[in-house]
Amino acid sequence: MKTIAIYAGRFHPFHKGHKASYDFLVKQFGADNVYIATSNAQAPLTSPFSFEEKKQMAELTGIPVDKVIQTKNPYQAQEITKKLDPTETRLVFALSEKDLDRFTFTKTDGTPGYIQPYPKNDAHLQTMDKHAYAFLTPTVRFKVAGKNADSASAIRKAYIDADKAGRKKIVSDLYGALNKQVQSIFDKKLSVTEELSNLMTTLKEGTVGRQDKNMRKIQVALEMEREVKEREEADLSHAKVINTPKGHRIVPSGGLGSWDFDGLRKSVVSQLDQMNQMVKSGNLASAYYTLYQNGALEKKLQALELYQQWLDAQGDKPLPLDQEVDLIPEE
Repeated sequence: MKTIAIYAGRFHPFHKGHKASYDFLVKQFGADNVYIATSNAQAPLTSPFSFEEKKQMAELTGIPVDKVIQTKNPYQAQEITKKLDPTETRLVFALSEKDLDRFTFTKTDGTPGYIQPYPKNDAHLQTMDKHAYAFLTPTVRFKVAGKNADSASAIRKAYIDADKAGRKKIVSDLYGALNKQVQSIFDKKLSVTEELSNLMTTLKEGTVGRQDKNMRKIQVALEMEREVKEREEADLSHAKVINTPKGHRIVPSGGLGSWDFDGLRKSVVSQLDQMNQMVKSGNLASAYYTLYQNGALEKKLQALELYQQWLDAQGDKPLPLDQEVDLIPEE
């Protein structure tokens, strides 16, 4: 049994504070079990850097590049979780305090959700076919160009406000030495951020008219910001099926890993058998908990049903290799 920790975030930019959190997780879970998940989603005001640029920054801080994984949504990280054995893996999402509200620990009916707070006692951790856990990383404060910083947004602002010498100092402080390539990336990406920020300020002050040519720049920037926000805050609302070289893999909603049909069905049968034994032995409280407070069983059953419906509708039509399809309930 192993515990996998996924350090999820936007990381615009990745900096030595993030590295300190990564090191903290490595001490807790082991170097082989910690991954950094971040996306390639970009928006000029708050998310200016590409995945490859963030990976380069992470490497400069000393993080192995094979531990930095590109994901569509860092807070779901299916690109990592689909490779794990759900019955033999305990899954932890590590994130900062400002990102903690991305997870809802209680469902609308008041019962515990799939994601739960990390327990004080590790022995209470369950495998990822039942629950995953949110683990809070410490906030690390550090000096950048002589000033305190504890967030990527503070670094972006400091860089925009700094002169040429100050910008070199910021890059040196973040990565241990001046890296001209990274400085060039900062200059290019944050110059756009600065321009748009200034335009936003003039818009608020009423000095930019609705017909001004700069209004389109602002509109496009806000559309990009909205798209990134929606993508990163999206819930795993649909089960999916993926065609792989070894056959179809079913991905239940809620981040429960990926399964072949027989494996998923056996998992459901096993949990139902456990409930049956609980009821027969008079352990009704545990049976109730398994049925109503463990959302994983419901989601796996739903995925099986939706997959069967999808197969019936799909017929003999082949699915392209590695294509991902939402399994959406029929109206």
